[in-house]
Amino acid sequence: MISRISISILVVLSLFSCKSYEVMYFDVLRPAQYSVSPTIASVVIVDNAYPFNPDNAHVASVMGEMVRLDTVRVDTFTTVIIAELKKELERRRFFDTVFVDTIKYNPGYSGKPYRQLTPAQIVEICNQYNADAVLSLAGAEYGTAITVEDMEAEYYATMDVSGQVYWRLFDGYSAEGLHAKLQRDTLYWDGVGVDVNSSVGSFPSLKEATIEVAAYLGNEFADEVVPYWEQISRKVYTAGNVHFVNAAEWLAKDNRFEAEKLWGFVYEHGNSREKGRAANNIAVSLETRGELKLAMEWAYKSYEAFQAKGVTGNVEERQTSKELYLDMVRRYRDVKKLDEQIGGVE
Repeated sequence: MISRISISILVVLSLFSCKSYEVMYFDVLRPAQYSVSPTIASVVIVDNAYPFNPDNAHVASVMGEMVRLDTVRVDTFTTVIIAELKKELERRRFFDTVFVDTIKYNPGYSGKPYRQLTPAQIVEICNQYNADAVLSLAGAEYGTAITVEDMEAEYYATMDVSGQVYWRLFDGYSAEGLHAKLQRDTLYWDGVGVDVNSSVGSFPSLKEATIEVAAYLGNEFADEVVPYWEQISRKVYTAGNVHFVNAAEWLAKDNRFEAEKLWGFVYEHGNSREKGRAANNIAVSLETRGELKLAMEWAYKSYEAFQAKGVTGNVEERQTSKELYLDMVRRYRDVKKLDEQIGGVE
């Protein structure tokens, strides 16, 4: 179980750059889209999808003429999705255990599309694995659309392979439905050539592309139920006057407190542009210490300073200050949500 946020600086500031700023990189923890109860320590993933077997899943438009491609069934589509999801969930170590039930609960010979698991099945599955919840892959579909256009000098082709998965999460004791999600995604390829065949020559086969989409869907769905790490970047202004240069030296020595004192002095006595830069730096420094409420307030001060009437500066600085404030607000809210999901977040 992940216990807290940790932030690491990956790039040391350069004191001799000709730029007015340097970039710092942080790894921050983002909350899952859905807050799984901390009481759910183990989960069983089951395949409850009715087999997908259409005759028009793969089509092409060649210079405006629609062509139905060979019918390619990918019977392992849901198997790949579940395998990739299990791998990613285990890598993140959010749940104590992640099981996969290999039984197909909605087979073609006796099932029907989007038939739900019964409460008795849910409880029985959880009892069998001693798990707290069932994550059901309740339906899955896929399709390919290839387009080829004559660009006069060459042919241009695109290949869009899409997947759609319906997920349901159930409590293992009451069989209550806790969450439902319809997941959609598409992977793209493109190519050029002197004729139609060569323009699509670099594309994967229909089966290979569909399996790649399945793997992507499984990996990406982990973000729905488990917190994830994301790398973000922050600008730190290191030039403008002697105080910024001296503060950068303190920061390079990992003494943020002395750097903040200098930035605070600039904020009190500088012009609007210097105030904006100094407030930006204080916000970023506070963020690295986990003081997100204060960081959000200083980010807003930076935004206000750059937006002041008559302030000198450029469009990039104004836009950066706005983006910083908005992401600080997001991070402040994220911490509240993370506390619900994993507890003890600082």
